[in-house]
Amino acid sequence: MKLMRIFLMMFLLSVAAFSSPALKRTVTFTQPNGETFQGQYKGDASFHWIESDGNVIVYNPKDKYYYKAIVDKTKGLIMTDEKPSALTTELRGLNAVKSAKKALSEIDKRNIYILYKKAKTGNYPR
Repeated sequence: MKLMRIFLMMFLLSVAAFSSPALKRTVTFTQPNGETFQGQYKGDASFHWIESDGNVIVYNPKDKYYYKAIVDKTKGLIMTDEKPSALTTELRGLNAVKSAKKALSEIDKRNIYILYKKAKTGNYPR
């Protein structure tokens, strides 16, 4: 009986750990060529993205670069050829944190919410 309780507690803790929300802080991301940009993680373990300068940013594992994405509620996050704007701390200074927190448009917010809900039900477009 005691072993069963321990197993149940471990299971519940592991489920809670995998479903936690993304960190709510500004992070500096570095491209392979050395350029950097500021952004914030959004979402959780089942559906996540990066927001920067009012854009959605996704990671391409093939070339290891970050790219801006278009939000489509039926097709998901569609990667474009455009990379986020380069950031050097000397040029932007404190404005870097402000620009990283620039909000998405209301349409993008609504579409991401739809995609987020689809990811929760297993209907996320692949």
